[in-house]
Amino acid sequence: MATLIALFAGLAVIVTGLTLHLRRRHSRPTENLDGLLAEQERLAQLRALRSSYSSIAMHSTHGLTTDDIGRYHR
Repeated sequence: MATLIALFAGLAVIVTGLTLHLRRRHSRPTENLDGLLAEQERLAQLRALRSSYSSIAMHSTHGLTTDDIGRYHR
């Protein structure tokens, strides 16, 4: 029984450590200008996609057009 508790405690410590490591790594600022520009471009594209493909926009259209596919899927 003690080994089972130790196993689960060890797994909990590993999961907690990995979670903290990934959260810290994700929240660090970008190290150089190229990374910052790429991140800003990606966020701008995500904002455009969210507004273009919102629930209201999708219910009043036929979905992706050929122009949209060429523009967003390169």
